Amino acid sequence: MGVRRFFLTVALIAVLVPSAAVRADMDYRAEITGAEEDSDLAALLDKVSELKSLEDKPPASEEALRRRADRDLGRLADAAHSLGYWDAQFSYDLNTETEPAKVTVKVEPGALYHVASVDVQGPDHNPLVVPNTDKLPLKPGDPARTAPVVAAETALLAALGNSGHPFAKAEDRRVEIDRAAHTMEVTYTLDPGPVRRFGPVAIEGLERLNPEYVEGRVRWQRGEIYDEAKVEETRRALIASGLFSTVRITPVADPDNPEDVRMTIDATERLHRSLGVGLAYNTSQGPAARAFWENRNLFGNAEYLRISAEGGQQIAGFRANFRRPDFLAVDQDLLASAEVVNDIPVAYHSRRGVALVGIERRFGPQLTAGIGVQGTKANVTPEANPNPMTASAPTQHYSLIGVPAYLKLDETDNLLNPTRGYRAQLSVMPAHTVSGPNLSFVSNLVAGSTYWSVGPEQRAILAGKLAVASLDGAPLAPLPADQRIYAGGGGSIRPYGYQLAGPLDTGNKPFGGRSSLVLNLEARVRITENIGIVPFIDGGSYYESPAPQLGRTLLYGAGLGFRYYTAFGPLRLDLATPLHKRSADSPIQIYISLGQAF
Repeated sequence: MGVRRFFLTVALIAVLVPSAAVRADMDYRAEITGAEEDSDLAALLDKVSELKSLEDKPPASEEALRRRADRDLGRLADAAHSLGYWDAQFSYDLNTETEPAKVTVKVEPGALYHVASVDVQGPDHNPLVVPNTDKLPLKPGDPARTAPVVAAETALLAALGNSGHPFAKAEDRRVEIDRAAHTMEVTYTLDPGPVRRFGPVAIEGLERLNPEYVEGRVRWQRGEIYDEAKVEETRRALIASGLFSTVRITPVADPDNPEDVRMTIDATERLHRSLGVGLAYNTSQGPAARAFWENRNLFGNAEYLRISAEGGQQIAGFRANFRRPDFLAVDQDLLASAEVVNDIPVAYHSRRGVALVGIERRFGPQLTAGIGVQGTKANVTPEANPNPMTASAPTQHYSLIGVPAYLKLDETDNLLNPTRGYRAQLSVMPAHTVSGPNLSFVSNLVAGSTYWSVGPEQRAILAGKLAVASLDGAPLAPLPADQRIYAGGGGSIRPYGYQLAGPLDTGNKPFGGRSSLVLNLEARVRITENIGIVPFIDGGSYYESPAPQLGRTLLYGAGLGFRYYTAFGPLRLDLATPLHKRSADSPIQIYISLGQAF
């Protein structure tokens, strides 16, 4: 009896309670019309619309869909107001006779309002003159948008901070809309506070790092008029060192010296030791693996030591790099490096040891220069054979002393993924062999790249690079094969294999040259926040002469890259094909690594 009653209860529940399996969601498609004349307005409405963003999550009923549309009208009106359309009207039609249902949102933007006046006053409501505000993001005649109103207030406070007012604050912001005149009037009430000078500095939060390192990054002098720009420059310099996870710099009133402010730098140190591994692959060089250990504060003064090992199909080596910051002067570093490498690319087999000692100087955040002394000892067997009557080219044994010097300018916004600005580099290394062939020569490199953002939200970046290398003072034949200039590969002309973009012998091995020209052009287009595509064209070659022979036919090709953007930088997959294909050239070159190609 109990069992029968149980099954009757279950059957009754199944009849009375609708099953989730038979629920019919209200599939629909949404369209916003009427804003086509202003592409910014149309794009913003599409972005903020809940109807558009939730199309793939249909509501359970027509009534739920109407509630979603009703909520959308207020959201869309706020968006239109933010772009200066203060009379915008919104309505919608719902057609449930189609499959899927169609929601059409109709926009009547109305007149575009403009800024009539921008006034700044002090706490006493008298006009306040703020210096260095010629380029405020809000001025009379501009569209009456809300974002520039907030940005202008931030800019005004920053200008006060840059002119000696560490405690400037905003007291009020009044925005008045004149619907008859289609204008907006904005009034800012600011309290600049007193003018102060930089006083003593207190450094807090350090555990192992010597405070003198932090003091060396301070960009202001005690007794100077307070300047918020110098405070921010100091904060950026400390963060850029890689030693800190957070840096806060706070001005504090000094009761003992009312004209000064005490500056408190509160820095939280990152872990100073790191272990890491990496993998890379390209068609011509095969797979490679890298591992490293580094310490960013070896002796307590931000000394940097990195020991790394690399192994792959064509290379095996160990390297050590050391950097001593503030050597003899702030922003001047002592550099030292050493490596032992067994390198087997397509052009040669090189077993070499290299040691370098140098000094690097930073002239501001963008400009860097360096000079050093480098010693190289190597045994090199060329793969290309200039004399087909012999079995192979002889092994070259040499020792070399060089004086590398460089100048680098970086005006970009990001090291691994720049979106604007430019970079330029000039490198020169006079060198002389102390054993082996008696040679003296000078190696030179001039390179530049530039980046332009295109479209809203920097969704597309056009990037271009030009690099010219040359070697003068020594003939090609006695020059060691690993000191010659080559082109081709992942950091050069991608459609051609590593070192293969130039003259080859009868066995398709590269001779190497005394100059090269490399041209790169690509468009980096984001499809989503994390995924992008990169169509590109590369061209160039290497040449036997000390200067590129521009009259010769360039080797060039095209390709398509894919990017997955991470917090560490973009993961890169590039596929490239040569458009001037020779028997030695693979139809497809594949490159996988971290970071953009240039």
